[in-house]
Amino acid sequence: MTRLWHGLVAVLAAVALVGQAVITIDQDRSFANFASYFTIESNLLVLVTSVLLVLRPDRGGTAFGVLRLASLTAITVTGLVYATILAGNGDFDGAEWWFDKIFHYVVPVMSVIGFVAFRPRTRLAWTAMWSLAFPVAWLAYTLVRAEVTEPVFVLTPTTTAVVPYGFLDVAELGGLTVSAICAVMTAGFVVIASIYVRISRASDVRL
Repeated sequence: MTRLWHGLVAVLAAVALVGQAVITIDQDRSFANFASYFTIESNLLVLVTSVLLVLRPDRGGTAFGVLRLASLTAITVTGLVYATILAGNGDFDGAEWWFDKIFHYVVPVMSVIGFVAFRPRTRLAWTAMWSLAFPVAWLAYTLVRAEVTEPVFVLTPTTTAVVPYGFLDVAELGGLTVSAICAVMTAGFVVIASIYVRISRASDVRL
């Protein structure tokens, strides 16, 4: 059952990632921008960890713990931020509509359920908190890239910016506001990651 669940998560993430990549290339959009979305990177992390768990559900170790926590924290934030802030900004149809739902709702929910409900569960040491380097590095990369290369991201059907998400737009909100948002986001990552570590060290009923 555990292998089946993680396998389904991996298949869904892979289909959405490959499908969206094909559409991006076919419509001559920026692939660099596509790969720079936190949504895409978090779903990719989930894909990798899910495949590894299918191969070995009781996989452990420091390196995998960091990877597992990075994927869980990132995909949780992806789902929460999209559902509360970003939902409705995009105008999708056809296959992209389905991919959007997989990226932002299906994979996040299934990832959390897979971790909380199914055993064997990865036991996370507090050293797994090094996974927080990923979102911090992503924030730094996003803000530096915006200043250096000035990419063009479509935020809404009528709005563009040099960052993938409007709440990181320094030109629109100002450096102080964006810095505060980054600090709040980092704190949120710490809280969510800590919760997952604590859950991993608690016992529950095997499904």
